[in-house]
Order: sequence, then structure tokens, then C-alpha cells
Amino acid sequence: MSASVDAVPRRWSGDSEPAQSDSFRSLIGHSVEKLHETIRLLEAVVDNFPGGISVFDKDLRMVLCNEQQKKLLDYPDELFASGYPTLEDLYRHNARRGEYGPGDVEEQVSVRMALAREARPHVFERTRPNGTVLEVRGVPLKGGGFLTAYLDVTEQRRTQALVTRMAHHDALTELPNRVLFRDRLGQAIARVKRGEKMALLYVDLDGFKPVNDQLGHATGDALLRAIADRLRKNQRETDTVARLGGDEFVFIQTAVSNELADAGTLARRLIRSISAPYEISGKVVVVGASIGIAIAPLHGTDPEDLLRKADVALYRCKADGRGRYSIFDDKIDQA
Repeated sequence: MSASVDAVPRRWSGDSEPAQSDSFRSLIGHSVEKLHETIRLLEAVVDNFPGGISVFDKDLRMVLCNEQQKKLLDYPDELFASGYPTLEDLYRHNARRGEYGPGDVEEQVSVRMALAREARPHVFERTRPNGTVLEVRGVPLKGGGFLTAYLDVTEQRRTQALVTRMAHHDALTELPNRVLFRDRLGQAIARVKRGEKMALLYVDLDGFKPVNDQLGHATGDALLRAIADRLRKNQRETDTVARLGGDEFVFIQTAVSNELADAGTLARRLIRSISAPYEISGKVVVVGASIGIAIAPLHGTDPEDLLRKADVALYRCKADGRGRYSIFDDKIDQA
């Protein structure tokens, strides 16, 4: 630092020169120290930032990249062997290793460079091939270039997904619960109003209470999980199986062509599947099933009314001896 100060041209003369020179040296030294302090503070902020930080100049060349960003995006050391890379170099490196999914590498680079040149503020999430979810925030800088920050939000997204799943799925069987069932039923009825047909099957177990009472709740819970698995195996991708609570399940059969025949065929298959013996904790357990069916649009398109009609048909099954299915009709409703 002294060499720089000594190089400052001398503009003093007379006896006042030493005092003025010392004062100027002190001022310069203080300013330089403040500058160094500011630089150290900025370096500490960048190094201790919980995410990745990178800065690009107006020519889109990287001028700063902290270690956390290199770690989050798995940047190899050779990428920085000749100094900081350009943004285009980074995009091409990422595209070649599949960070942006399948596709032409140069096309992927071109699209991203076009967006970068617009220099607009942006916030988005990017899921890396290893499953890491990154929140990416870009801020244009005055005079050109921009700063980008990366935060790892993988755990937050997993937690959010878990909370959402818990709110919409039965904790015991992991089937959709009553909340999600009503949403799926609403979606199915919306398709019915556009010309599709659907069947709602209300499934109630026969003989579950004695199993629960005699063999214990642990056996009863294991039995409900096994029944849920069998119901799942009978659903198509567009169907929905849900647990309403206790030993009551519902099955939304969508996109049927011959609604009465298709619903009857499914009901018989479900009864056979549920009624087959179970082996739980070394014990053979047998239960049955009764099913009430309501058809849309044949029996209406109101969700609550359809569920009620399927329940009415189920009541008829129980009264007629169980282990069978019944399709709603007005006579049952009047009775």
C-alpha cells in the first residue's frame, strides 16, 4: 500500500508539505482499510449464504460463484480450470449431462440464452436429475448482467407433499379419504355432464366387527389394509377407490359403456376378491362384502344424491342376505 501512496504526485512546498503529506497518507490509508473491510464483509456474506450465488457481467460471463453453488449444481473443477466460464458454457455443460431433460443440446442452450439476454427478474423451481429441487431467483444488475441465487427447497417440498397427502388420504390404508373422494366424484360427474357414464359402488364389509372384536384392533387394521390392496388391484387408472371410514369403501368406476352391465361385472369381481381368505399373523381370516350401486346420469348427477342412492341400494343388499350387490331403483328408495 505504501508504494501506491509514494507514487502520488507531490504538490506541496515549504514547511507545510510534511504535515499535508501525512494527512493525505492517513486519509488514503483509512479509505483503503474501509474498502478492504467492505470486501471482507461481502466475501463473508457470499461464503456463508445458505444457497448458491453467482454473478454475471453484461457480456454474460460469470464473475463470481460461491462454493455452495458449485456443490448444489455439481460443477466440476475443470469447468473453472481457465477461469470463470460464460453462461453459455454453463448451459451447454448442463444440457450435455441431461440437466434439462432429453432434447437437442444446442436447442436447449439457444432457448435459455435468449431468455437470459432479456435480463428480466425471474423466480422458478428446477428439479435436478438427482431429485434435488432448487428455487432459482434471478435479479438484473444496474449496468448489465445479473445475480442468481439458488436455494435447496427439496425438504420443504417433501414436507408440503406429505402434509397434502395426509390431508387427502386415509392414514391406515393410504387410500383417498372422504375429502379427496368428494373431489374425484365431482370431477367424474363433470365428465358425465359432457357425455360420459359412471358407476358409484358403495362397499361395506360383512363380518368385519366380529373379527375386530375377537382378534383385536391390530388384526382388524391389518385386514383393512389387505382389503384396500385388493380393491386397488381392481381399479383402472381413471377409477378411484376411497375409504370413507370404518369398514366402508367407495369405488368410482368411470368411462363405462354399458353402465349396468359393467358395474355388475365389477361388483361381482370385488365381492369375490374381498371374500377370499386372508392370512394375518398366522391366522386365517374371512370376511365378505355387500355393494350398493348408483349410476350417473341414470340416477342423477348430484354428488350427495348419488352417494345416498348407492347407500340405499347397499341397505337393500344387507336386508336381502349380504354377500351380493344391488343397483338402486325407485322402489328401493320408496321402501
